[in-house]
This record gives sequence, structure tokens and C-alpha cells, in this order.
Amino acid sequence: MAVPLTRVLLRRKISVNSLDALFHIDWTWMMNAQERKDFCRVQASRETWKKRAVRRGEDRRRFRERRNEVDRSRQGWRDRALAAEHRVDQLEIENHQLQSALTRAPQPPTIDNTHFF
Repeated sequence: MAVPLTRVLLRRKISVNSLDALFHIDWTWMMNAQERKDFCRVQASRETWKKRAVRRGEDRRRFRERRNEVDRSRQGWRDRALAAEHRVDQLEIENHQLQSALTRAPQPPTIDNTHFF
């Protein structure tokens, strides 16, 4: 049966070894003041970059939605124009049919009412 390893916090030993001052107990590098300053500047720059990237993504999404909305509107107007054009064609055909029916019909006879006077 294996016993799980547990971490126990140990106080740092004071040593005369010069490398002991550069590393924590878990052997991670300790930063000096300039490195901390650079790290903070890089973190701030990264946050600024992330905000700009997110904003660009939001702008791209907003422009894409607006373009889709404009395309839908244009398609609606195009459909209306085609429907109106089709209706105009139908009305012209109907008008022509009515005009031709009117010219083919015989003229009504005139009533001769001269003998009444």
C-alpha cells in the first residue's frame, strides 16, 4: 500500500549558499524589482491587448449582423419590386384584353326616334 505524499510547509533555512537567496523552497525563481516591474508592464500590456481583441471581435460581430440585416432588407425590397413589376405586367395584359374586347363588340344600334315629332 502506497502512502500519498503530502506537502508540509517548511520555514526557509538561512544558508550561506548564494543560490538559496534566488529560489523559493519549491525551486521557483524569485524576481528582483526590475523583473517585477517588467512583469507588471507585460501583464498590463496583455490586458490592453485582450481588451482590444475582444472589442474587435464585438465590432466584427456587430458589422456582420448589420450586413445581414441590410441584405435581408435589400432582398425584401427586391421581392417587392419584382412583385410590383409582375402586377404591372398582369394589369397591362388585362387592359389590352379589355381594349380588344371593346373594339370587337359591335356598336349599339342608334335609335331612330324621328317619327315621334
